[in-house]
Amino acid sequence: MLAALGAGRPGIVALLLGVSAWVLFLAHEPVLVLLGRRGERLQTEQGPRARTRLVGLGLAGAALGLAGLVLAPADVRAAVVLPVVLGAAFAATLALGQERSLIGEALAAFALSAVSFPLGIAAGLTAGESARAWCVWALGFGSLLIPVRSIGARRRASTSLVARLLPVLVALAIAVDAVRVGTNQGFGLGHLIALTPLVLAAGWIAISPPQPRNLPRVGWTVVGAGVLTTAVLVLVARSGWR
Repeated sequence: MLAALGAGRPGIVALLLGVSAWVLFLAHEPVLVLLGRRGERLQTEQGPRARTRLVGLGLAGAALGLAGLVLAPADVRAAVVLPVVLGAAFAATLALGQERSLIGEALAAFALSAVSFPLGIAAGLTAGESARAWCVWALGFGSLLIPVRSIGARRRASTSLVARLLPVLVALAIAVDAVRVGTNQGFGLGHLIALTPLVLAAGWIAISPPQPRNLPRVGWTVVGAGVLTTAVLVLVARSGWR
């Protein structure tokens, strides 16, 4: 979201949609409490509070999002379909208790990053520019899925190095091929450079999975890679560099 907003010149529509997305994201935790995913004790003790918070966040997010859509041009409203569809698919995995599966985590990563697509258009980027930026995030987070899931003694033992490296290599191959066949309207060298920090982080985790006690370091590594990716995407959009 910061990459999309920083790459353009956000107005009231982009801000309304962005805040709406954040508010709806925060509703995820009370949903987990109400579903009992945080344990029966929390469900019993914090259920009423979670229900109140969920209603408040849901209404606020819906109101802000509706206001943004009413004011938004047609191309922004059309672009909102992408994160909505992906978000609905993730909600289905959540209802089925499969949010921690590989499919559930992939849908979460793609849906959350897909919010940048309509935000970028609302901030003044073209649909192509916004789509290419989202592809960078989708490939980057996709390359991290299996390596991060392999952290832990049992998962590391059951996940081969080839399996951990496969999504990293696939993401890199797709990006390199996109640059190779790209035109002035396609994936450029700048996008490949933007993807590199996330792919390097995924490769490091895949080759040498840290111990579970080092998860905070893993998290901050991914955050740092995301910051670098954001900076490059903003530079690419603002400078026109390809």
